[in-house]
Amino acid sequence: MQEIRLLSKQSKKIEKELVTFYKTIGNMCSLNSKTTEIFAYLKIYDALSQVQLRKLTGFSLGTISATLQSFLDLDIINRGMIPKTHKNLYRIKPENVNFVYTPNIRIIADLEKLDSFIVEKQTELQALQSKHPIEVTFLHMRLNSLRNYAEVQRRQISREKKYSFFPEDVSELKSLDQTITYPFEIKELEENIMEILGYYRDDPIKVRIRSIFFTHRSVNQQKLMDLSGFSRSTISRFLDQELKREYIRVLPRENRKPRIYYLHSISLTILSNILRTDNYIYSYIPRFHEILTTLQSERQSERDRQDVTFLVAKIEEIIRHIEDFRNGTRFIRQAYHDLLKFLE
Repeated sequence: MQEIRLLSKQSKKIEKELVTFYKTIGNMCSLNSKTTEIFAYLKIYDALSQVQLRKLTGFSLGTISATLQSFLDLDIINRGMIPKTHKNLYRIKPENVNFVYTPNIRIIADLEKLDSFIVEKQTELQALQSKHPIEVTFLHMRLNSLRNYAEVQRRQISREKKYSFFPEDVSELKSLDQTITYPFEIKELEENIMEILGYYRDDPIKVRIRSIFFTHRSVNQQKLMDLSGFSRSTISRFLDQELKREYIRVLPRENRKPRIYYLHSISLTILSNILRTDNYIYSYIPRFHEILTTLQSERQSERDRQDVTFLVAKIEEIIRHIEDFRNGTRFIRQAYHDLLKFLE
């Protein structure tokens, strides 16, 4: 076991494009940018030391060390000491991870936990049904949407069909321009949902605001400030980001009334984003072939031959990985189609 040779300065442009490919995927999945960049370099080089990662990323050793520990906890890398040194080499475990640093086994474990938690909370809410029928039914349906998302992922990751889908339409209870007001405390429920999902643990602002959209569906900016306790500038920044991602939408302004922002279907919104990300991954194959053609034509040029050999092998590997990934994700595409048909 020894340190991997890093690419020369001549090949940094291609290296950067590969990193950007992974970072774009991470951004589309709302994942942490620095964590994704470290993951990207590990995917490219297969194994790196902390010193090499610092040189490649420019991040502090503290950030790199904490990130690598989180990867060890997720079981997507292993660690081994380089002989006759005090350096550890961190090696990616390709069988445990695809194009983002969250392994499928962790995703499905979290979703099964979430599903059980929701069933428990829906049962508890029934005690309030007679007193608050609209509010309880509304929240029940919003939680159903999360269960539908979990079911689609179950069919993709576990290849298991555990349930039929659940009704989630709340339009007959409240129109989009109306914000639900709960007469009972649901903040703890929201926090528990987001904690179980675990996607945004390093971004408490996103955790809090998305949880409000999960349970309330539609809110104006002032209501978001009241419910979250965040400033207007923080809320505005979040809304701008989520509108660009098409995670939330906004109703047309009416007669100087506050604009209403909404997350219509939790399940369809998250799944649409996943499929959009998958399509981005597939769409990059032609570009990778272009890079391959360029590299293969440069075998006798001034470009470092070791760089060429390494990059050709790596890009061919990524293309194979994408093809396998596309074949494997046919289950989520079918489950998404089935959910759309159910919700018609």
